[in-house]
Amino acid sequence: MDNFSIQHKDNGNVTVVTISGRVDSVTAATMDMELGKIVQEHKKIVLDLKNMVYLSSAGVRAIVKTSQSAQKSGGGIKLARIPDTVMEVLENVGMMEVLKSYPSVDMAVASF
Repeated sequence: MDNFSIQHKDNGNVTVVTISGRVDSVTAATMDMELGKIVQEHKKIVLDLKNMVYLSSAGVRAIVKTSQSAQKSGGGIKLARIPDTVMEVLENVGMMEVLKSYPSVDMAVASF
């Protein structure tokens, strides 16, 4: 479960990105690079975090950067199924004041 992975698939005009495992100072660079590629082609993105077990500050930066890129092009990012440990990190750095979260991927997709 600690193994990092990132996958994405289209759900209508929204891209759902599933991020699993640990996002730490090593894996955050991969996440940043992959999210950067995704946001170049897709502007409405849902991050499904159900299987994320850890999120470092470097991972938070990758999410912020992607959110800013999506917003500049008229899209945005929504978060879905955030584990309590990850939610705590996002709340502590104030991210939940600027990003919306949903209990399911379907609800996040429908919010666009």
